[in-house]
Amino acid sequence: MIAVPAGLAVSQSRGGEDMYQTFRLAYCDFGSNDVTRLSDYYGEILGATEMPASSPDQRYFSFGFDDHNIRLFKSERVGFALVGLQLRKGLSVAEFTRILSDKGLAPRRMSDARSGVADLVEVDVAGHRLQFIEDMAIAAPGFGRSGIVPNRIGHLGMISSDATTLVSFFTEVLGFHKTDWFENVATFLTCNHDHHVINVVSAPVTKLHHIAFELRGPAHQYTAADLLAKRNIPLVWGPARHTAGHNYASYHYDPDHTLIELYADMDVYLPDVGYMEPRPWHDLPQYPREWPLSELTTWGTPYEFDFAKA
Repeated sequence: MIAVPAGLAVSQSRGGEDMYQTFRLAYCDFGSNDVTRLSDYYGEILGATEMPASSPDQRYFSFGFDDHNIRLFKSERVGFALVGLQLRKGLSVAEFTRILSDKGLAPRRMSDARSGVADLVEVDVAGHRLQFIEDMAIAAPGFGRSGIVPNRIGHLGMISSDATTLVSFFTEVLGFHKTDWFENVATFLTCNHDHHVINVVSAPVTKLHHIAFELRGPAHQYTAADLLAKRNIPLVWGPARHTAGHNYASYHYDPDHTLIELYADMDVYLPDVGYMEPRPWHDLPQYPREWPLSELTTWGTPYEFDFAKA
């Protein structure tokens, strides 16, 4: 019989403050000093659908189902602006606003602040802005027919100079589970069955490390790389299989130098038993664990790109 690693709690039931308060990453906002150029990337290269709420200084894009998953807006401050997460069923924006206030935070509740969202609450944590929604309108424009056309936004890597506070917010306030970590540098966190929805990187700056889009398999990874090559967009890392999460992934930059991950085959986390759904390349069971920074890939493939600096 294999023992559970020391200090790792395995929960057979979830409730109260241990419950996930959110269940998915819904959208992200990016500022740009050239919204048209960045819109071309999201529309023509990634293959998202531009939505009717768009205007010259503000563009909304959907990957096929939601009213939007990406919002681009005109700004001299270029790059990641905020992330939106959807609250679990039965938890209202009003109730969650009270939870945030009770935790000593300063939530800001807004009505009709963005397309397809009637009510949301926003809060700043460790230099990052997060929004929480109860519902988003289902526009269902369908998946694109050209470009890469990922399934969805899968996860975010967030760098913070106060990573301890950010990780504590996700685990203690939102109920995320910690699924893996790289020494004292990066922590992987989930609010559903994905190995990670958020990973938090500790560094002296506060910004986005990367945004990741889920592909459908290895053939999709190949066609995506070919499309990027035709547009003279080089891969800077990968394809390779990670250790933490075991997803195989490649990385490139968008026109504003945001690091983009394209991935598939991520570990499936089983919270009731506290380990990953078994795979042939796993330890058995594959419990959450610490990985050395020298082991970013299971295939041992060397890459010159310094992934840690994004």
